[in-house]
Amino acid sequence: MALLLLPILGTTVSAASAVTIENPFWLEERDLGLEAVAAGGSTNQVVLVAGADGYARLLDGDDPTIQVELGTPNTNTLRAIDWHPRGNTALLAGDAGTLLRYAGEDHSVTTVSGSGVMAGVDLAAVAWNAAGTYAYVGGEDGWIWAYHEGEGGIGVFDLLNDTGDSQVTGIACHAEVNLCVVSTLSDGIAVLDSRTEHTLHWIGGTDGVWRGVNCAEPNWNRCIAIGDGRKIGRIGIEQDTPPTSTIMTQIINGLSGQFTTVHTRGAGEALVTLAPFHVMAWDVTNAEGYEWVDHDSVRKESSSLAGERLIGTWGTVDNPDIGFIVTSFGGIIGFHPVEEKNVWTDSAVSWVIGALVIVAVPGVVLGLIFMNSETLQKKYHARRTAKREAAATAATEAEILAKKSARKGKKK
Repeated sequence: MALLLLPILGTTVSAASAVTIENPFWLEERDLGLEAVAAGGSTNQVVLVAGADGYARLLDGDDPTIQVELGTPNTNTLRAIDWHPRGNTALLAGDAGTLLRYAGEDHSVTTVSGSGVMAGVDLAAVAWNAAGTYAYVGGEDGWIWAYHEGEGGIGVFDLLNDTGDSQVTGIACHAEVNLCVVSTLSDGIAVLDSRTEHTLHWIGGTDGVWRGVNCAEPNWNRCIAIGDGRKIGRIGIEQDTPPTSTIMTQIINGLSGQFTTVHTRGAGEALVTLAPFHVMAWDVTNAEGYEWVDHDSVRKESSSLAGERLIGTWGTVDNPDIGFIVTSFGGIIGFHPVEEKNVWTDSAVSWVIGALVIVAVPGVVLGLIFMNSETLQKKYHARRTAKREAAATAATEAEILAKKSARKGKKK
């Protein structure tokens, strides 16, 4: 019985969340109104967070308690961030046409030259193409610009044709080919081709609201979009013929809440945040989702934390299963794989199983030896017969003695 129990009781893992959260801390003691987070960097991973009143801060990707406070040139809300592929600079886009550049060499944040052409337009999306030659900036009323740095460092902004009329909610560019994907509130999904004068190809998805897009799969031409009603749009990019790219929609059941943001966790996998506080991992390659951090676990940890709005996540470079979640208030919450509980480390259970093994294992071994040895069986039967004969002789002798004693008593 003990041997049969061992495989069952050896290891137990929590089925609620793939990871557990730990050690939350807040960047400041006030609500920062954060809206965007992006991981990047050149020599080591660093993370930019930004939000209301032009707030921006740089965090170390492995230890976010190591920080650099950044000074920005305006107080408009910053809503989107993307790192240049080389990782030395990043663009931050926000309200009223704000477009800023962060430079890693001196941690400066400056206004991008020429961005005045976007004045008055609230920007909500920014992304560099794979080559780093163009960045795309999108915002309200469907406006999308292609940006590059011209002669003398002057920014050049080209307004794209064939754009939609609703807000651009996300732009994500594939890491290997110069194609990007655009999500909108009501115009559906488009594939943007950097190779042909920034042509937009609308591929569908007009039957719902889309909140963001991500291209976490570097090896296959696949991206995903997230929408209202826990909807995932699986986008297949046709590199040679972008207009024939496709989008397939599926609803994720078994979850409560609404999708809010999507970020890359690692190659082929993204993390999708929900409101209320919840995180789902999405396998882009296999089109499968699973629990990453469930709301009940967070609520048990801290009811106040469970009420905060998530704005994004990042995984560490060495191990994407270890990373951090960012809230709009300014909370930074670490996550790591759930520790496996081995019953041998539990004192009560280990004593019980240990005692069972001590008793059972020698008995099983000796029993197997006895069953396969004729010599031992003969000795056992001979010994058993001898004991029976000795017992019978003793009983006979005792009976004789009793009778003798009885006869002596009568004579007296």
